[in-house]
Amino acid sequence: MKWVALLLLLLNLALAAFFLGRDVLPASAVPAERAPLNVERMSLRGQGSPSTQNAASAAASEAFCVEWRGLSRDEFARAREQLKNVVSERVMSFAEIPVNTRYWVIFPPLPSAESAGLKLSEFNAAGLRDAFVVSDGAWQNAISLGLYNNDEAARRRVREVESQGVIGARIEQQPMEDTDFYFVIRSEDGDTLKNLNEIRNAYPNSRLTRVACQAP
Repeated sequence: MKWVALLLLLLNLALAAFFLGRDVLPASAVPAERAPLNVERMSLRGQGSPSTQNAASAAASEAFCVEWRGLSRDEFARAREQLKNVVSERVMSFAEIPVNTRYWVIFPPLPSAESAGLKLSEFNAAGLRDAFVVSDGAWQNAISLGLYNNDEAARRRVREVESQGVIGARIEQQPMEDTDFYFVIRSEDGDTLKNLNEIRNAYPNSRLTRVACQAP
């Protein structure tokens, strides 16, 4: 019986040694099927989520806009040339905006003076008497339906001519005679703002103001 007890003792010791050995296996001996869990966890720590990456990308490419006001007419002409030079060096655009505007109700240009005259005759026959064909300029062969000081009056005129059968009239903002202008500048290059401030220093009575960018 002693040899049976001894055999059982040796068997228990062998099993204990086996299980202790499993618990201290080196990291390199971890089964392959468990490895992806650790890799994924490290990847999540090392990289931002897609939404975070997209937000960072959008912030980097976000455009800014400024208004440059307070320039005299001579200063405005000089500043225009300076802005053109900046445009040639940086990603930037600018527009010249009239300080005072009026609202022009107009039927879009027709292909020729003859076709514009025929259309005007149709308008007259419909009872529209205070209209005329534009004879030159960018709106040549359009039909003018009136100039107004504010948007509300212009929209009222559009509704009036529509009630007389004139469909397709639109409103265009036009600078008032002898009005001053200002610049609206748009860029996605942060260094451009520094350039603009340097240029503005030569015009102490003018001012640069950050504004919301309008949809392109």
